[in-house]
Amino acid sequence: MADDLVAINIQKIEDSMATAGEMPTGMEAAINEHLNRARAAQASGNDAEAIAITSKVLEQLEEAEKRA
Repeated sequence: MADDLVAINIQKIEDSMATAGEMPTGMEAAINEHLNRARAAQASGNDAEAIAITSKVLEQLEEAEKRA
């Protein structure tokens, strides 16, 4: 179940990035770094960390959309 939440969050992030258009300098690289960390945490069995990382990224993306 937690594994599914990580996968759903990652998909939401990737979808958001694909439709966001141009992002502020460094934001895309930072998001990709967080995604890599989340995937690594998930692969090592640390779903809680992966969920925390992806949830934080989703919050940041929502805030960025509100400011746009």
